Amino acid sequence: EEVDGEFVVRLDKERNRELTISPAYRRLLQQSSEDEKVREWVKQRLESARWFIDALRQRQSTLERIAREIFKRQHGFLERGISALQPMRMQEVADALEVHISTISRGVSGKHAQTPNGIFPLKFFFAGGTTKSTGEATSRVSVQDRLRQLVDDEDKSAPLSDDQLAETLAEKDGIQIARRTVSKYRRALGI
Repeated sequence: EEVDGEFVVRLDKERNRELTISPAYRRLLQQSSEDEKVREWVKQRLESARWFIDALRQRQSTLERIAREIFKRQHGFLERGISALQPMRMQEVADALEVHISTISRGVSGKHAQTPNGIFPLKFFFAGGTTKSTGEATSRVSVQDRLRQLVDDEDKSAPLSDDQLAETLAEKDGIQIARRTVSKYRRALGI
C-alpha cells in the first residue's frame, strides 16, 4: 500500500495471528516434577511447539523479504500498472536475498498481493520479456497487454493480421517480436 508517497509491503497480520504456548503446559511441567516420564513427555511437546512457532515466524519473515524484493523491482507496476511490469526471474530475487531459488518458488506458491492495481498471485510478477528498440526491458505480460489494446482499438471490419500487429508494436512501441509470437500471445489471451 502507498503510505506518504512510498509503497510499503506488509503481511496481512489478521490472517497470521500470533501463536503462543498455553500456560497450561507450563503448569503441567511444574506439576509433573515427581514423574520423570511425564516431565520428559511435556518437555518434548513444549520443544516441538516452540520449534513450530519459530518455523512459522521464519516463514513469514521470508515471505515478507521476498515480497519487498519483488516490489522494489516492480515499482513501475505499482505506479503505472501492467504496462510497466518488468521482466524478472526467480533466480534474480534468490540471488538478491542470498537464498536458494526453491525458497523463492515455495515462498510465492499460492500467495497473493493486494496492490493499487488489483490482487495478483506473486508468481505473476515473475515474467520473461523482451528488450525494446530503446534498450528498455519490457515484460511478456506488458507486451500482451499492449497487444490486447491494439486489437481492442482495431477496426473490427478489417482486423489487423499478426504481421501487421507485429509491425505496429515495432513502429509505435519499439517492441520487436515475431509474427508467431503475436499469434501465440493472441491464443493465450483468447483473441
